[in-house]
Formats: sequence, structure tokens, C-alpha cells
Amino acid sequence: MKRKTARKNQAVLRDKEICSDILHYGEGILQSKEFQHASAETHHLRGNVAEHTLTVCILAARICRTLQKHGITVNEKDLIQAALCHDLGMLGRDTAYKNRTDSWKSHPEKSASVARELVPDLSTNAESMITTHMWPVSGPHPRSREAMILNLADKWASAADWVCFLTGKQVGADIREDLLP
Repeated sequence: MKRKTARKNQAVLRDKEICSDILHYGEGILQSKEFQHASAETHHLRGNVAEHTLTVCILAARICRTLQKHGITVNEKDLIQAALCHDLGMLGRDTAYKNRTDSWKSHPEKSASVARELVPDLSTNAESMITTHMWPVSGPHPRSREAMILNLADKWASAADWVCFLTGKQVGADIREDLLP
């Protein structure tokens, strides 16, 4: 029982540290009008783009922390910034794109463009992470460790979004509440 409590306490501490890092590296993105608009844009039938994005960011940061514990270097700043921007190009998709298929094929490039506006010093690695996050569904393959982490976190969060839709339960809602204004 003590072991279970210790693990839970470690997880809470880890998530508080992750929230702190997300706010540190992504405060400007989280406060942007684009991210605020993401809260009103439906994503995966039930949730919204902001919720999905925060879930992706949290999962990516957790993967990053796990790899770092094993001595594998990951650029957390680039990963967080890319995760927070990866779907901002799909905002207004009903008028910006011909159809849903065009949206999921084209939004990574648009998301990278939005990210460059929101983060003037966005690294080329972060930009590449955004443009490759839809692989293998569409687009080029990830070219860095961080890009693969974002790609995996996006697929994992998408699966979680569908579980939420099917079960009515929220995944990571308590953490997202700490990050949304």
C-alpha cells in the first residue's frame, strides 16, 4: 500500500513539474487568441482542439521525462512548443479547407505557419515536428527524436479522445484545468 501511495505522490509531483514547464515554455502560446479559439473548435467528435492539444503536450512531456531518466537527451522546450502548436492550423477548418480529408492532410503546414507567428524564435526542429506529426496518415516521416515523441503522443491522445467519446470519461482533465486560463 505504501508503494502505491509513493507512486501516486511521484506522479502528482511529476505532473506539477510538467505543468510548470508547459507554462514556462508555452505561456505565450496558451495566452494567444489562436489557442483561446482552439477551446471552441470541436475535435474528435466530442472534445476540442485545446483539450486534445494539452493532452498531447502532457503525454509528450511524460515520454520526455521517462527518456531523460534513462539518459536519453530530449529538447523539452522544442517539444512543448511544437506540441502546443501542432493542431492550430486546423482552426476554422470548415471554411479553411475543402473537406475533413483536406484538413488532416494540410493542417500540419498551416500549424507550422501559425507557430512561426506565435513563437518568433521557433526552432527548425520544432517546425519539423509540427509538419510531420500526421505521419503515417499523411505527410513526411518524423526526422528527430522529438518529432517521433510528438507523433506518438498525438496518436496516443487521439486514441484517448475516442475512448472519452465512447465512455464519457475525460482523460487528464484535472491537469488541463491547471493550464487553461
